[in-house]
Amino acid sequence: MKVYKDILLEKERLKLLEYIKTTVKNLGSKYPGLQSKPNLHTDKEMLPLIKIIKNHLKGYNIERCWANFSMGDYMTWHAHPEFDISVAYYLKNPSSIGTVFKKDGFGVHVPECPENSLLIFDSKLVHSVPYHLKEERYSIAVDLIKI
Repeated sequence: MKVYKDILLEKERLKLLEYIKTTVKNLGSKYPGLQSKPNLHTDKEMLPLIKIIKNHLKGYNIERCWANFSMGDYMTWHAHPEFDISVAYYLKNPSSIGTVFKKDGFGVHVPECPENSLLIFDSKLVHSVPYHLKEERYSIAVDLIKI
């Protein structure tokens, strides 16, 4: 698990945030908060972020990518076992609380992930979002496989 900070220039981050706000919608009760389509990485507006992700993860192919908006919404514990690496990019995250990971037993690990940071982790790790936060949180999730 690795966190990279200050990924985009502030102007790029704000431009991407405005775009992402137009892509998220209610996809039904199985999806917490608002989400975008899972092929967001094909949109030209995503190019600056996608270039950085590909630079950090050479030898991997992006299989799916989507945006999330939550305001304290509940998300069940889950993993992405069909992929090798997952990425969370925090567009807007006022509290800097990152993805919540289950540890053996009842413990959790929560890395600090301020706005404009990128978290790279093993897709098989069981994780969730901090659902107790009643604040606007925008993130972009990416799943990759080794090529």
